Amino acid sequence: MTDVFDAPDVLLYEHRGAFAVRHRYEIVLPDGTPAAAVEETLGAGGAFFGRVVSSRYLVQDVTGVLLAIERPGSLGKSEFFATWADGRPLGRVRQENSWAAPRFEFALADGRSGRMTGGGWGSRDWDVALHTDPRPASLRKPDDEPRRIATVHREHRSFDRVLVDADAFALSTDPTLDRDLRAVLLVGVVALDAVRDARKNSGD
Repeated sequence: MTDVFDAPDVLLYEHRGAFAVRHRYEIVLPDGTPAAAVEETLGAGGAFFGRVVSSRYLVQDVTGVLLAIERPGSLGKSEFFATWADGRPLGRVRQENSWAAPRFEFALADGRSGRMTGGGWGSRDWDVALHTDPRPASLRKPDDEPRRIATVHREHRSFDRVLVDADAFALSTDPTLDRDLRAVLLVGVVALDAVRDARKNSGD
């Protein structure tokens, strides 16, 4: 079985019922082979005016849980913290803007960082770049050229026209990336969909 974090290209299919609050995704390889799934559970606070107060996502395959993603309660910009199944921290993905197409900054536990940008003017595409200088943006060298490492494409899907509204995401990564980078980019896709849905539900 192919480890989902070893695959350069994966597809995330969102599964939602007519009145579903929780997110659920099937992760498949380009040839249609199932690789893993993502299941969301809401925290004790539930939802408040379209904003999820707290939630947890589990990425799992046939062997069990691979990755846990925690989204602490917030009515503003969201953060997503990821931990491997053995408790080791992977990193976090943070929403950068409150308006326009969502942008995200990610940082791994080893100090690497980058950004996911795009979605403007009706675009369905986001680019992901890794900064060669791991320091915060305010301290980076002027000649620090970000390295493009992945793209995300969102495909809107509607079932039964009005009853179910769902998306599919294609994550295509540089074949040389390691498991940690691919895992945090998967977290970024989950974050992208969660933030978009929260905005739609709140009327932003």
